[in-house]
Amino acid sequence: MAHPYTAEFVEFCRNNIHIQGTTSVYHSLPICIIDCVYSLRTKYKSVTVPIVHRYADTYLNGNVMDTDDNLSLFLEHMNHCGLQYFSDKVVCNHQKLGGIPKEEICYKIATYLKCLNINTLAEFRDYSHPELLEIVLNGIKGFGDAGVNYLFMLAGDTSRCKPDVHIHRSIRDACGNDVTNDECQVIFTEAVAEMQTEHPNLTVRDLDFAVWSHYRI
Repeated sequence: MAHPYTAEFVEFCRNNIHIQGTTSVYHSLPICIIDCVYSLRTKYKSVTVPIVHRYADTYLNGNVMDTDDNLSLFLEHMNHCGLQYFSDKVVCNHQKLGGIPKEEICYKIATYLKCLNINTLAEFRDYSHPELLEIVLNGIKGFGDAGVNYLFMLAGDTSRCKPDVHIHRSIRDACGNDVTNDECQVIFTEAVAEMQTEHPNLTVRDLDFAVWSHYRI
């Protein structure tokens, strides 16, 4: 049985949301982690994007789509320069999540994933127990459900949305009520299935990006 808000949400999207096509993804797991963590509770275009480029300028010859970057190199960089220097001179950002510096959250994510024998983006994407990944990532203080889902999305998972303020607002605007994070996933998944009649290649991640773009403006 479909979620009771799905039909209203589909109608809202058809009338208000511009579907922009398939979204691109990175090829570097460290870049995904940085984009994810430094996008939480801040302005994406003016804050997050420059941070991603500063990291790439420092370690990847400016190539944010580098295919050789991995967590071993990422941790080597951070251990060599120290987290304070990484914050001061590499990303040039001192924001916190839940009182925890964002560079520390990045370091913990990379460390925990390495403990699961994940080093590359492909290994993250193809990990045989994604539910274990979610448990481990959700256990990192300051890194909540929206961050976990967004990291999976950046790594290539097209079946998820990031249940942040914009996603919740879109459902509230469409239906008059807010829902849980899990319900956001259900509504977006069902909406995409219905909207594929006019957008055959639409994914949940694509709809998330279209909604995010609408509310960002």
